[in-house]
Amino acid sequence: MKAVAILLLCMVAFSVTGCETYLDETKSGALAGGGLGAGLGAIIGNQTGHPGAGTAIGAGAGALTGALIGEGIKRSKQSAQQQQTVQPVPQATYVAPQVQEVHTKYCPTCGKTYPESARFCANDGTELKYMQ
Repeated sequence: MKAVAILLLCMVAFSVTGCETYLDETKSGALAGGGLGAGLGAIIGNQTGHPGAGTAIGAGAGALTGALIGEGIKRSKQSAQQQQTVQPVPQATYVAPQVQEVHTKYCPTCGKTYPESARFCANDGTELKYMQ
């Protein structure tokens, strides 16, 4: 009779905690493990003459084991999600080379262009002027 009362008490406790709106893998594993452990503990405790102690020990051991298994499942899911996340490829930034200002000269007579170091047109000997 004690085992039935303890089992009913455990069922009430699990139904109250089961009303929580968000159960992650750890919490749901602890609830399921605690329920199974309490049931098995009550059966074993009833056979040995200590149903209360069997229920309590079974519930504690089951809840701990269920929470550990649930936490492992949660971590493996998080790891899988992180691996599936596409990492953005960093964009290379283009840096233009520094160009020195080049002054080009031209011949006002024939229109031919020359580098800055030239002073006179090779064609007609006219003094070169800077382009603007």
